[in-house]
Amino acid sequence: MKHRFHRLPVVFLGLVFLVASAAGPAPAAVSGEAVSRALQDWLDVASRSQQAFVGCEPVYAGKDLVEFYRNRGNQPVWVSPGGPSQAARELVAAIANAAQHGLSPQDYHFSCLSEWLKHPSAQQSLATAAKGLAGLEIVLSDAFVNLATHLAAGKVDPETIHPQWISPKKKTEVFRWLDGITASEDLGLFFDELAPNSRGYRTAMIEARRLRRQIAAGKWQEIAPGATLRPGDRSPRVAQVRARLANQGDLPPAGDPLLDETLFDDALLQAVIRFQNRHGLSADGIVGPQTLAALNRSPRDQLRCVLVNLERWRWLPRDLGRRHIIVNSAAFELAAFREGRKVLEMPVIVGETYTRTPVFSQNMTSLVVNPYWNVPPGVLARKILPKIKKDPGYLAANHFELLRGWKQAAEVLDPRLIDWSTVHPGNFPGRLRQRPGPWNALGRIKFIFPNDFAVYLHDTPDRHLFERTARAFSSGCIRVKKPIELALFVLEDDPAWDRERLERVLAEGGPKTIPVKNPVTVHLQYWTFWIGDEGEPQYRKDIYNRDGVLWNALNTTPAASPPPARVRPEADPNTEVDPAG
Repeated sequence: MKHRFHRLPVVFLGLVFLVASAAGPAPAAVSGEAVSRALQDWLDVASRSQQAFVGCEPVYAGKDLVEFYRNRGNQPVWVSPGGPSQAARELVAAIANAAQHGLSPQDYHFSCLSEWLKHPSAQQSLATAAKGLAGLEIVLSDAFVNLATHLAAGKVDPETIHPQWISPKKKTEVFRWLDGITASEDLGLFFDELAPNSRGYRTAMIEARRLRRQIAAGKWQEIAPGATLRPGDRSPRVAQVRARLANQGDLPPAGDPLLDETLFDDALLQAVIRFQNRHGLSADGIVGPQTLAALNRSPRDQLRCVLVNLERWRWLPRDLGRRHIIVNSAAFELAAFREGRKVLEMPVIVGETYTRTPVFSQNMTSLVVNPYWNVPPGVLARKILPKIKKDPGYLAANHFELLRGWKQAAEVLDPRLIDWSTVHPGNFPGRLRQRPGPWNALGRIKFIFPNDFAVYLHDTPDRHLFERTARAFSSGCIRVKKPIELALFVLEDDPAWDRERLERVLAEGGPKTIPVKNPVTVHLQYWTFWIGDEGEPQYRKDIYNRDGVLWNALNTTPAASPPPARVRPEADPNTEVDPAG
């Protein structure tokens, strides 16, 4: 299990001051030493407390800010005896821009900091002025570390879908960045560079701006419900579909001034097909219930979809790897890249709604040709055991072996000698293993990348499922349509392997493990929106109902309590390589 830094929130009740007390220039007589002493007072109280508040503002990074300021001798970053620096004002401007990334400026003390910076200083004692500057300093630093880490690594922990104030993997970096801030720092550019610079992220931001303009215009209207629309139909609803597709960019402007807008003509048919392809629907050119629902998706709902997918882009490593594979579960697609160029793509089958394919990145370490399939306990209980009880000959007919235990040399048992009517998942007599062959549930090749989720890529004998538009049928692993092509991509840096040798080993029929000498990074993702290769917006159905959960987490303030524990996935013995070979 990954080590996870759990923030210990800090309460500080002693530093309560008026908004005006920290805004604008402080009295000239306030010294830098007085501000440092006020910071020291904050540190002393915060280190003994459980939660921090500066005025009415919660300080999420309390314990870590205590350590940060002690390491720099209580010297401020953002303020001086003369008041807040230019960098402080740049920070507040950058916070205002967080909304363009789908982040809430209020998570970073925007309202409070804006008021502090624009109100003139009130007459106050020197002690109050120093305390006010120290409080402003703390809130500015807390805002900085939150915004920096959220842009660099995401606000929400993808393993728990829980808001986090700072990603553990970015903790060291973000405080190093804070320590390097200068009084006149251009933080707008700094934060822009922290966010992903990928085409996917930047084009999604452009789409978000387009949708915001649509929402502001307020002209969107729902297409009226009614019967399925087909080519040749005439209906006032056809004119509504035509207008919607023209607005979406799928229907070019009509050149014929005498066009009957209520006629479902060939031009509209092609536009419907383009729209269906962009939304992962069956491209039949018919406006049925699913296509109508996609056409009636409001700009506001589309914007929410774009913004949650911006967060998913922030979860990705900035360096995807020289050779990498991206699986988009929501689109049922796999693409392989070399040096940033797509060299292979294929349809895939992903987890069912109750065995969802997870989101993470990991290096591939090996592949197994002609693998055994060791039946996982959950699959055995849900799917296999009921079939054995109904027909004890099921095991022999489907090339299963019943073994006494999990050791390599485990004894093979005779299933005919077992009274299956008395067997249940708790007393199953050993384990099931399916022999290699065209019947094997893992197909001819499986691809291993060690992970905590017990998932991997593999071939499948159920080739007909790739003809479906929606392909969520697996127990969490990813079934690939072109296993040989994928294996050749993975092994392309190994001169010992080519298509001829791979096909020869496949034909031999025995299991063989092949180490991957130059690992390929596998990125399992879940994008319900992206911009396609031709610049077209692509939307997909939220098959796992993750968008709403992520949207709620993005709009929740990072909590003071530790994140919930991640639900452990079902163990799968096939994540280990086979000993043969």
